[in-house]
Amino acid sequence: MTSQPPTDEPRNPEGQPPSDVSPSSEQLPAGLWEAFRDVHAMRAALVLLALAATIAMLSFAKTILIPIVLAFFLSYVLGPFVTALMRVRLPGTRLSLPRGAAALVVVVLAVAMTGVVGTFIGDQVRRLALEVPNYQERLVDNITELRSSITELQLRVENSLEPFRREGDEIAPAQPPVDEDQRDVTAERVQVFLQQGGSDFWGTTSSFIAGGLTSFFGIVAQALMCIFVLVFVLAQGPRMRERVLEAVGDGPRNRQAINIILRNVNEDVQRYLFNRFATNTCVAIITGTALYLYGLDFAFLLGILAGLFNFIPYVGPIIGTIFPATIAYMQFGELSDVLWCALIYGSITGLEGNLVTPFVIGRHLKLNSLAVLLSAIFWGWIWGAPGLLLAIPIVATLKSVSENLDSLRPLAAFLRG
Repeated sequence: MTSQPPTDEPRNPEGQPPSDVSPSSEQLPAGLWEAFRDVHAMRAALVLLALAATIAMLSFAKTILIPIVLAFFLSYVLGPFVTALMRVRLPGTRLSLPRGAAALVVVVLAVAMTGVVGTFIGDQVRRLALEVPNYQERLVDNITELRSSITELQLRVENSLEPFRREGDEIAPAQPPVDEDQRDVTAERVQVFLQQGGSDFWGTTSSFIAGGLTSFFGIVAQALMCIFVLVFVLAQGPRMRERVLEAVGDGPRNRQAINIILRNVNEDVQRYLFNRFATNTCVAIITGTALYLYGLDFAFLLGILAGLFNFIPYVGPIIGTIFPATIAYMQFGELSDVLWCALIYGSITGLEGNLVTPFVIGRHLKLNSLAVLLSAIFWGWIWGAPGLLLAIPIVATLKSVSENLDSLRPLAAFLRG
Protein backbone atom coordinates (compact mmCIF):
# COMPACT_ATOMS: atom_id res chain seq x y z
CA MET A 1 0.00 0.00 0.00
CA THR A 2 1.62 3.16 -1.21
CA SER A 3 1.40 6.33 0.83
CA GLN A 4 0.17 9.58 -0.75
CA PRO A 5 2.73 12.33 -1.08
CA PRO A 6 2.07 15.21 1.28
CA THR A 7 0.59 18.31 -0.31
CA ASP A 8 1.62 21.86 0.46
CA GLU A 9 -1.89 23.19 -0.09
CA PRO A 10 -3.36 24.47 3.19
CA ARG A 11 -6.70 23.20 4.22
CA ASN A 12 -9.46 24.61 6.37
CA PRO A 13 -10.79 22.78 9.44
CA GLU A 14 -13.29 20.86 7.27
CA GLY A 15 -10.45 19.54 5.14
CA GLN A 16 -11.47 21.48 2.02
CA PRO A 17 -9.03 23.67 0.09
CA PRO A 18 -9.53 27.44 0.57
CA SER A 19 -11.56 29.28 -2.05
CA ASP A 20 -10.17 32.09 -4.23
CA VAL A 21 -13.03 34.45 -3.34
CA SER A 22 -12.01 37.18 -0.89
CA PRO A 23 -14.17 37.51 2.21
CA SER A 24 -17.05 39.93 1.99
CA SER A 25 -17.74 42.82 4.37
CA GLU A 26 -19.92 40.52 6.44
CA GLN A 27 -16.95 38.16 7.01
CA LEU A 28 -14.67 40.96 8.23
CA PRO A 29 -14.17 41.34 11.95
CA ALA A 30 -16.54 43.81 13.51
CA GLY A 31 -13.76 46.15 14.66
CA LEU A 32 -12.10 46.24 11.23
CA TRP A 33 -15.40 46.99 9.45
CA GLU A 34 -16.19 49.81 11.87
CA ALA A 35 -12.74 51.30 11.30
CA PHE A 36 -13.27 51.02 7.52
CA ARG A 37 -16.54 52.93 7.76
CA ASP A 38 -15.00 55.56 10.03
CA VAL A 39 -12.23 56.21 7.50
CA HIS A 40 -14.76 56.81 4.70
CA ALA A 41 -16.87 59.03 6.95
CA MET A 42 -13.82 61.09 7.88
CA ARG A 43 -12.85 61.37 4.23
CA ALA A 44 -16.33 62.59 3.28
CA ALA A 45 -16.27 65.07 6.17
CA LEU A 46 -12.88 66.41 5.07
CA VAL A 47 -14.16 66.85 1.51
CA LEU A 48 -17.20 68.79 2.75
CA LEU A 49 -15.03 70.95 5.00
CA ALA A 50 -12.65 71.69 2.12
CA LEU A 51 -15.58 72.59 -0.13
CA ALA A 52 -17.07 74.90 2.50
CA ALA A 53 -13.68 76.54 3.08
CA THR A 54 -13.24 77.07 -0.68
CA ILE A 55 -16.66 78.70 -1.02
CA ALA A 56 -15.99 80.92 2.00
CA MET A 57 -12.61 81.94 0.58
CA LEU A 58 -14.13 82.74 -2.83
CA SER A 59 -16.78 84.90 -1.20
CA PHE A 60 -14.41 86.62 1.24
CA ALA A 61 -11.67 87.38 -1.31
CA LYS A 62 -13.96 88.32 -4.22
CA THR A 63 -12.69 91.90 -4.19
CA ILE A 64 -9.27 90.61 -5.24
CA LEU A 65 -10.23 87.49 -7.16
CA ILE A 66 -12.78 89.07 -9.52
CA PRO A 67 -10.36 91.53 -11.22
CA ILE A 68 -7.62 88.87 -11.41
CA VAL A 69 -9.90 86.24 -12.96
CA LEU A 70 -11.37 88.85 -15.32
CA ALA A 71 -7.86 89.91 -16.37
CA PHE A 72 -6.88 86.33 -17.22
CA PHE A 73 -10.01 85.80 -19.30
CA LEU A 74 -9.58 89.15 -21.07
CA SER A 75 -6.02 88.10 -21.94
CA TYR A 76 -7.49 85.28 -24.04
CA VAL A 77 -9.65 87.81 -25.90
CA LEU A 78 -6.89 90.39 -26.46
CA GLY A 79 -4.07 87.88 -27.02
CA PRO A 80 -4.68 87.54 -30.79
CA PHE A 81 -4.51 91.34 -31.19
CA VAL A 82 -1.17 91.43 -29.37
CA THR A 83 0.21 88.70 -31.62
CA ALA A 84 -1.03 90.50 -34.74
CA LEU A 85 0.49 93.81 -33.60
CA MET A 86 3.85 92.14 -33.00
CA ARG A 87 3.93 91.06 -36.65
CA VAL A 88 3.53 94.64 -37.91
CA ARG A 89 6.83 96.23 -38.93
CA LEU A 90 7.67 99.73 -37.80
CA PRO A 91 7.55 102.25 -40.68
CA GLY A 92 10.83 102.38 -42.59
CA THR A 93 12.45 99.57 -40.62
CA ARG A 94 12.40 95.82 -40.26
CA LEU A 95 11.82 96.11 -36.56
CA SER A 96 8.59 95.21 -34.79
CA LEU A 97 7.19 95.99 -31.40
CA PRO A 98 8.28 93.77 -28.51
CA ARG A 99 5.56 91.83 -26.75
CA GLY A 100 5.48 94.14 -23.72
CA ALA A 101 4.98 97.28 -25.83
CA ALA A 102 2.38 95.56 -28.01
CA ALA A 103 0.49 94.43 -24.90
CA LEU A 104 0.54 97.96 -23.49
CA VAL A 105 -0.76 99.44 -26.76
CA VAL A 106 -3.58 96.89 -27.02
CA VAL A 107 -4.66 97.42 -23.40
CA VAL A 108 -4.61 101.21 -23.78
CA LEU A 109 -6.74 100.98 -26.92
CA ALA A 110 -9.15 98.57 -25.19
CA VAL A 111 -9.49 100.92 -22.20
CA ALA A 112 -10.05 103.89 -24.54
CA MET A 113 -12.77 102.02 -26.45
CA THR A 114 -14.39 101.00 -23.17
CA GLY A 115 -14.34 104.64 -22.08
CA VAL A 116 -15.95 105.76 -25.35
CA VAL A 117 -18.68 103.12 -25.07
CA GLY A 118 -19.25 104.02 -21.40
CA THR A 119 -19.52 107.72 -22.28
CA PHE A 120 -22.00 106.92 -25.04
CA ILE A 121 -24.09 104.81 -22.67
CA GLY A 122 -24.08 107.55 -20.03
CA ASP A 123 -25.13 110.17 -22.58
CA GLN A 124 -27.94 107.96 -23.88
CA VAL A 125 -29.21 107.28 -20.37
CA ARG A 126 -29.16 111.01 -19.61
CA ARG A 127 -31.14 111.73 -22.79
CA LEU A 128 -33.62 109.00 -21.90
CA ALA A 129 -34.15 110.55 -18.47
CA LEU A 130 -34.78 113.92 -20.11
CA GLU A 131 -37.22 112.41 -22.63
CA VAL A 132 -39.39 110.68 -20.02
CA PRO A 133 -41.52 113.82 -19.33
CA ASN A 134 -42.11 114.16 -23.07
CA TYR A 135 -43.61 110.68 -23.08
CA GLN A 136 -46.16 111.69 -20.42
CA GLU A 137 -48.89 112.72 -22.86
CA ARG A 138 -48.29 109.60 -24.92
CA LEU A 139 -48.48 107.43 -21.82
CA VAL A 140 -51.77 109.08 -20.84
CA ASP A 141 -53.24 108.38 -24.28
CA ASN A 142 -51.97 104.81 -24.25
CA ILE A 143 -53.36 104.03 -20.79
CA THR A 144 -56.67 105.70 -21.63
CA GLU A 145 -56.97 103.74 -24.85
CA LEU A 146 -56.08 100.53 -23.03
CA ARG A 147 -58.81 101.13 -20.46
CA SER A 148 -61.30 101.85 -23.24
CA SER A 149 -60.35 98.64 -25.03
CA ILE A 150 -60.78 96.61 -21.85
CA THR A 151 -64.19 98.18 -21.24
CA GLU A 152 -65.33 97.48 -24.80
CA LEU A 153 -64.14 93.89 -24.50
CA GLN A 154 -66.12 93.51 -21.27
CA LEU A 155 -69.25 94.83 -22.98
CA ARG A 156 -68.82 92.38 -25.87
CA VAL A 157 -68.40 89.45 -23.51
CA GLU A 158 -71.50 90.43 -21.54
CA ASN A 159 -73.52 90.82 -24.73
CA SER A 160 -72.41 87.41 -25.94
CA LEU A 161 -73.45 85.88 -22.60
CA GLU A 162 -76.86 87.56 -22.64
CA PRO A 163 -78.75 84.52 -24.11
CA PHE A 164 -77.32 82.28 -21.39
CA ARG A 165 -78.50 84.33 -18.47
CA ARG A 166 -80.89 82.72 -16.07
CA GLU A 167 -83.88 84.46 -14.68
CA GLY A 168 -83.02 86.38 -11.61
CA ASP A 169 -79.32 86.50 -12.42
CA GLU A 170 -77.83 89.91 -12.43
CA ILE A 171 -74.58 90.95 -13.97
CA ALA A 172 -73.08 94.24 -13.04
CA PRO A 173 -73.27 96.56 -16.01
CA ALA A 174 -70.02 97.47 -17.62
CA GLN A 175 -68.75 100.98 -17.33
CA PRO A 176 -69.13 103.14 -20.42
CA PRO A 177 -66.07 104.04 -22.41
CA VAL A 178 -63.66 106.42 -20.79
CA ASP A 179 -64.63 110.04 -21.34
CA GLU A 180 -62.57 113.19 -21.12
CA ASP A 181 -63.05 113.54 -17.36
CA GLN A 182 -61.65 110.11 -16.77
CA ARG A 183 -58.83 110.92 -19.16
CA ASP A 184 -58.00 113.94 -17.05
CA VAL A 185 -57.98 111.74 -13.96
CA THR A 186 -55.68 109.28 -15.72
CA ALA A 187 -53.39 112.12 -16.79
CA GLU A 188 -53.24 113.41 -13.25
CA ARG A 189 -52.40 109.97 -11.89
CA VAL A 190 -49.68 109.48 -14.49
CA GLN A 191 -48.21 112.89 -13.73
CA VAL A 192 -48.20 112.17 -9.99
CA PHE A 193 -46.59 108.80 -10.66
CA LEU A 194 -43.89 110.33 -12.83
CA GLN A 195 -43.23 113.12 -10.34
CA GLN A 196 -43.04 110.70 -7.44
CA GLY A 197 -40.94 108.30 -9.47
CA GLY A 198 -38.62 111.10 -10.53
CA SER A 199 -38.29 112.46 -7.00
CA ASP A 200 -37.69 108.98 -5.64
CA PHE A 201 -35.19 108.29 -8.39
CA TRP A 202 -33.19 111.45 -7.82
CA GLY A 203 -33.44 111.04 -4.06
CA THR A 204 -32.13 107.50 -4.29
CA THR A 205 -29.44 108.65 -6.70
CA SER A 206 -28.38 111.43 -4.34
CA SER A 207 -28.16 109.00 -1.43
CA PHE A 208 -26.07 106.66 -3.55
CA ILE A 209 -23.77 109.51 -4.60
CA ALA A 210 -23.45 110.80 -1.03
CA GLY A 211 -22.88 107.42 0.59
CA GLY A 212 -21.24 105.50 -2.24
CA LEU A 213 -17.87 107.21 -2.57
CA THR A 214 -16.17 104.28 -0.88
CA SER A 215 -17.76 101.83 -3.30
CA PHE A 216 -16.79 104.07 -6.22
CA PHE A 217 -13.16 104.16 -5.21
CA GLY A 218 -13.31 100.41 -4.61
CA ILE A 219 -14.55 99.87 -8.17
CA VAL A 220 -11.82 102.15 -9.52
CA ALA A 221 -9.21 100.21 -7.55
CA GLN A 222 -10.54 96.91 -8.93
CA ALA A 223 -10.50 98.29 -12.47
CA LEU A 224 -6.89 99.47 -12.09
CA MET A 225 -5.91 96.10 -10.64
CA CYS A 226 -7.53 94.32 -13.57
CA ILE A 227 -5.72 96.59 -16.08
CA PHE A 228 -2.30 96.10 -14.51
CA VAL A 229 -2.71 92.33 -14.21
CA LEU A 230 -3.94 92.21 -17.80
CA VAL A 231 -0.87 94.09 -19.06
CA PHE A 232 1.53 91.77 -17.26
CA VAL A 233 -0.30 88.61 -18.35
CA LEU A 234 -0.27 89.72 -22.00
CA ALA A 235 3.38 90.79 -21.74
CA GLN A 236 4.42 87.41 -20.32
CA GLY A 237 2.60 85.42 -22.96
CA PRO A 238 4.31 82.10 -23.79
CA ARG A 239 6.88 82.61 -21.05
CA MET A 240 4.24 81.74 -18.45
CA ARG A 241 4.01 78.24 -19.94
CA GLU A 242 7.79 77.90 -19.74
CA ARG A 243 7.72 78.91 -16.07
CA VAL A 244 5.10 76.25 -15.36
CA LEU A 245 7.15 73.64 -17.21
CA GLU A 246 10.21 74.57 -15.16
CA ALA A 247 8.21 74.20 -11.96
CA VAL A 248 7.01 70.63 -12.71
CA GLY A 249 10.54 69.17 -12.78
CA ASP A 250 13.15 68.00 -15.24
CA GLY A 251 11.48 64.76 -16.29
CA PRO A 252 10.93 64.86 -20.07
CA ARG A 253 7.74 62.80 -19.84
CA ASN A 254 6.20 65.14 -17.25
CA ARG A 255 7.26 68.23 -19.16
CA GLN A 256 5.80 66.90 -22.40
CA ALA A 257 2.50 65.90 -20.77
CA ILE A 258 2.13 69.27 -19.00
CA ASN A 259 3.06 71.11 -22.21
CA ILE A 260 0.35 69.28 -24.17
CA ILE A 261 -2.24 69.98 -21.47
CA LEU A 262 -1.38 73.69 -21.29
CA ARG A 263 -1.40 74.06 -25.05
CA ASN A 264 -4.78 72.35 -25.44
CA VAL A 265 -6.33 74.32 -22.60
CA ASN A 266 -5.03 77.65 -23.94
CA GLU A 267 -6.24 76.92 -27.46
CA ASP A 268 -9.70 75.78 -26.36
CA VAL A 269 -10.30 78.62 -23.89
CA GLN A 270 -8.95 81.28 -26.25
CA ARG A 271 -11.07 80.00 -29.10
CA TYR A 272 -14.20 79.88 -26.95
CA LEU A 273 -13.80 83.28 -25.30
CA PHE A 274 -12.70 85.12 -28.43
CA ASN A 275 -15.61 83.73 -30.43
CA ARG A 276 -18.09 84.54 -27.66
CA PHE A 277 -16.80 88.11 -27.53
CA ALA A 278 -16.97 88.41 -31.33
CA THR A 279 -20.49 86.99 -31.61
CA ASN A 280 -21.85 89.17 -28.80
CA THR A 281 -20.29 92.23 -30.43
CA CYS A 282 -22.04 91.31 -33.67
CA VAL A 283 -25.29 90.85 -31.73
CA ALA A 284 -24.95 94.38 -30.33
CA ILE A 285 -24.29 95.92 -33.76
CA ILE A 286 -27.01 93.99 -35.60
CA THR A 287 -29.63 94.56 -32.88
CA GLY A 288 -28.90 98.29 -32.71
CA THR A 289 -29.03 98.63 -36.49
CA ALA A 290 -32.27 96.65 -36.82
CA LEU A 291 -34.04 98.66 -34.11
CA TYR A 292 -32.74 101.90 -35.65
CA LEU A 293 -34.15 100.93 -39.05
CA TYR A 294 -37.45 100.14 -37.36
CA GLY A 295 -37.47 103.70 -36.02
CA LEU A 296 -37.05 102.98 -32.32
CA ASP A 297 -35.43 105.66 -30.17
CA PHE A 298 -32.16 104.89 -28.37
CA ALA A 299 -31.65 101.92 -30.68
CA PHE A 300 -27.87 101.71 -30.35
CA LEU A 301 -28.08 101.92 -26.55
CA LEU A 302 -30.45 98.97 -26.68
CA GLY A 303 -28.01 97.19 -29.00
CA ILE A 304 -25.14 97.61 -26.53
CA LEU A 305 -27.36 96.32 -23.73
CA ALA A 306 -28.28 93.33 -25.91
CA GLY A 307 -24.61 92.46 -26.37
CA LEU A 308 -23.90 92.81 -22.65
CA PHE A 309 -26.90 90.81 -21.48
CA ASN A 310 -26.09 88.09 -24.00
CA PHE A 311 -23.02 87.22 -21.91
CA ILE A 312 -25.38 86.10 -19.13
CA PRO A 313 -26.61 82.58 -19.92
CA TYR A 314 -30.34 82.01 -20.49
CA VAL A 315 -31.58 84.81 -18.23
CA GLY A 316 -29.71 87.62 -20.00
CA PRO A 317 -31.61 87.59 -23.34
CA ILE A 318 -34.94 87.36 -21.49
CA ILE A 319 -34.14 90.37 -19.31
CA GLY A 320 -32.78 92.27 -22.30
CA THR A 321 -36.13 91.97 -24.11
CA ILE A 322 -37.78 94.17 -21.48
CA PHE A 323 -35.86 97.31 -22.53
CA PRO A 324 -36.82 97.51 -26.25
CA ALA A 325 -40.39 96.50 -25.40
CA THR A 326 -40.67 99.29 -22.83
CA ILE A 327 -39.17 101.93 -25.14
CA ALA A 328 -41.44 100.78 -27.98
CA TYR A 329 -44.55 101.11 -25.83
CA MET A 330 -43.52 104.55 -24.58
CA GLN A 331 -42.72 105.74 -28.10
CA PHE A 332 -45.43 104.16 -30.26
CA GLY A 333 -48.12 103.12 -27.78
CA GLU A 334 -49.17 100.14 -29.90
CA LEU A 335 -48.92 96.55 -28.79
CA SER A 336 -48.06 95.55 -32.34
CA ASP A 337 -44.92 97.71 -32.24
CA VAL A 338 -44.00 96.25 -28.86
CA LEU A 339 -44.35 92.73 -30.25
CA TRP A 340 -42.35 93.58 -33.37
CA CYS A 341 -39.46 95.06 -31.39
CA ALA A 342 -39.45 92.11 -29.00
CA LEU A 343 -39.56 89.75 -32.00
CA ILE A 344 -36.60 91.50 -33.65
CA TYR A 345 -34.59 91.28 -30.45
CA GLY A 346 -35.56 87.68 -29.75
CA SER A 347 -34.89 86.56 -33.32
CA ILE A 348 -31.35 87.97 -33.34
CA THR A 349 -30.39 86.53 -29.95
CA GLY A 350 -32.12 83.23 -30.75
CA LEU A 351 -30.26 82.79 -34.04
CA GLU A 352 -27.00 83.63 -32.34
CA GLY A 353 -27.52 81.17 -29.50
CA ASN A 354 -28.89 78.25 -31.51
CA LEU A 355 -27.19 78.57 -34.89
CA VAL A 356 -24.23 80.94 -35.05
CA THR A 357 -22.48 80.16 -31.76
CA PRO A 358 -22.63 76.33 -32.12
CA PHE A 359 -21.30 76.64 -35.68
CA VAL A 360 -18.49 79.06 -34.80
CA ILE A 361 -17.39 77.42 -31.56
CA GLY A 362 -17.87 73.85 -32.73
CA ARG A 363 -19.12 70.67 -31.17
CA HIS A 364 -15.90 70.14 -29.26
CA LEU A 365 -16.39 73.26 -27.14
CA LYS A 366 -20.15 73.02 -26.70
CA LEU A 367 -21.20 73.09 -23.04
CA ASN A 368 -23.92 71.23 -21.21
CA SER A 369 -26.95 73.46 -20.66
CA LEU A 370 -27.56 72.20 -17.14
CA ALA A 371 -23.91 72.74 -16.21
CA VAL A 372 -24.04 76.32 -17.55
CA LEU A 373 -27.24 77.06 -15.62
CA LEU A 374 -25.87 75.63 -12.36
CA SER A 375 -22.63 77.54 -12.87
CA ALA A 376 -24.53 80.80 -13.42
CA ILE A 377 -26.53 80.22 -10.22
CA PHE A 378 -23.44 79.36 -8.18
CA TRP A 379 -21.15 82.14 -9.37
CA GLY A 380 -23.98 84.67 -9.31
CA TRP A 381 -24.56 83.72 -5.68
CA ILE A 382 -20.85 83.97 -4.83
CA TRP A 383 -19.79 87.03 -6.86
CA GLY A 384 -23.04 88.72 -7.89
CA ALA A 385 -23.31 90.32 -11.34
CA PRO A 386 -19.61 89.76 -12.23
CA GLY A 387 -20.11 86.09 -11.40
CA LEU A 388 -22.94 85.86 -13.93
CA LEU A 389 -20.65 87.29 -16.62
CA LEU A 390 -17.78 84.97 -15.68
CA ALA A 391 -19.87 81.80 -15.27
CA ILE A 392 -19.53 80.56 -18.87
CA PRO A 393 -15.76 81.27 -19.14
CA ILE A 394 -15.16 79.43 -15.87
CA VAL A 395 -17.15 76.39 -17.03
CA ALA A 396 -15.38 76.41 -20.41
CA THR A 397 -11.98 76.50 -18.69
CA LEU A 398 -12.93 73.72 -16.28
CA LYS A 399 -14.20 71.58 -19.16
CA SER A 400 -11.00 72.06 -21.16
CA VAL A 401 -8.81 71.21 -18.15
CA SER A 402 -10.85 68.13 -17.22
CA GLU A 403 -10.70 66.78 -20.78
CA ASN A 404 -6.90 66.74 -20.62
CA LEU A 405 -6.63 65.02 -17.21
CA ASP A 406 -7.55 61.35 -16.92
CA SER A 407 -8.70 61.71 -13.32
CA LEU A 408 -11.24 64.39 -14.33
CA ARG A 409 -12.68 62.72 -17.44
CA PRO A 410 -16.07 62.02 -15.71
CA LEU A 411 -16.40 65.76 -15.02
CA ALA A 412 -15.57 66.50 -18.66
CA ALA A 413 -18.29 64.07 -19.76
CA PHE A 414 -20.83 65.95 -17.62
CA LEU A 415 -19.77 69.40 -18.84
CA ARG A 416 -19.72 68.38 -22.51
CA GLY A 417 -22.80 69.45 -24.47
